[in-house]
Amino acid sequence: MIFSRSFRSRALASVFLAVQAVAAGAAAAPAGAGEAPRTPQFFNPAISAIVDLYYHYDDAEEGIAHLAGELSGFGHGHGHEGRDHAGVESGLNLRHLELQFSADVDPYFKGLAIAAVDLHGAEMEAAEITTTAMPAGFKLRGGKFYSDFGYLNARHAHQWDFTDQPLIHQWTLGVHGLNDRGVQLSWLAPAPLYLLAGAEAFQGSQENLFAHVGHGPLPAHKGPRVAIGWLKAGPDLPGGHGLLGGVAVGTGKHQEEHDGDGDGEHDHWLDGVGEFLSADLVYKYNSPRPYGQNDFTVQVEYFRRRKDLKLVAHDGAPELVGGRRVDTQDGYYAQVVHGFLPRWRAGLRWEQAGLTNEVRYPSDDLESFGSSRRLSAMVDFTPSEFSRLRLQANRGMYQTDEGREEITEIRIQWMISLGAHGAHRF
Repeated sequence: MIFSRSFRSRALASVFLAVQAVAAGAAAAPAGAGEAPRTPQFFNPAISAIVDLYYHYDDAEEGIAHLAGELSGFGHGHGHEGRDHAGVESGLNLRHLELQFSADVDPYFKGLAIAAVDLHGAEMEAAEITTTAMPAGFKLRGGKFYSDFGYLNARHAHQWDFTDQPLIHQWTLGVHGLNDRGVQLSWLAPAPLYLLAGAEAFQGSQENLFAHVGHGPLPAHKGPRVAIGWLKAGPDLPGGHGLLGGVAVGTGKHQEEHDGDGDGEHDHWLDGVGEFLSADLVYKYNSPRPYGQNDFTVQVEYFRRRKDLKLVAHDGAPELVGGRRVDTQDGYYAQVVHGFLPRWRAGLRWEQAGLTNEVRYPSDDLESFGSSRRLSAMVDFTPSEFSRLRLQANRGMYQTDEGREEITEIRIQWMISLGAHGAHRF
């Protein structure tokens, strides 16, 4: 299946030509004396590119992107300010071009590398090594990758059933989710049901929850600074039925620096701990009818974030230094998707963010905020496993610093996949 802009066409062409040249030359060279025969896969990794174009309309006076800094509770600073967390503007949008390279390296390891290319440049989205031959159900993974906590975090944008993330994910983790340099150890238990446990250690550079500044008044903490544990389980159901549930917890160092008076200079700094817990449940029915007709999915996920930070310096209010700021927010989403005709699907998603939404300030004042909610409906058409068209409408009521704001959004999405792209997980 498909689904994730152009850096520079010459640069991209060079990458592909280089890979092809290396592959051709290596395939033509004979194996050296004493070497095991080499298969073409060693020199011909699976290569794919995802193109994801969408049109966006909303009726907000300043556009939906302005909500990032005005959400009550959730809008309280991040580790680094000034970024467009909504990642969308009115009119045409091109989500980053996802270039993916993957291969089984040898009998012991496989590799995956993903470059996210947009109109401003390129960044490493994933670069990971995974073992394939560890005993007793163990697997080790290392590099830069998405945490496997929950259900949605590890899935790329082209795998989502809706064009956008649920509110609770976007507002607590940001549009990039929890993606960092780290290692992961997982264990598949020899049990009559599917039971997978995992432990992860990340360096700690997630700007919304596990940010690290490490200069000025803020101390430099040695890494890795984040620890995450999760458990996933599912019974062996008959026919095309599948059920998977999971729980996860995470904790790590978190730092923030803020410009309180808006003059462009940071004037107060906080250092402490970020924590989260999550729970998810997914049911899928894979119908025997062709092209996804009668397929049915129910997906529910809950996420709770807490930041406990000490004010280490404040240029404008030094008397508050040593006090703590504690932020607590949570939320959930629930969605259903049904294949009502061959290649056609329809879905509904309901979500709330801020059921708990409060901030305790260094002055020991406690402020509670209201919640935001949104209803989304979508219909999509999948002509083949390499393309998809989608229409989506959102109606949201958001709690901002200026009061309640109701916004309607319309999105039209067009995605294609070029090249070999592996099957997606459950």
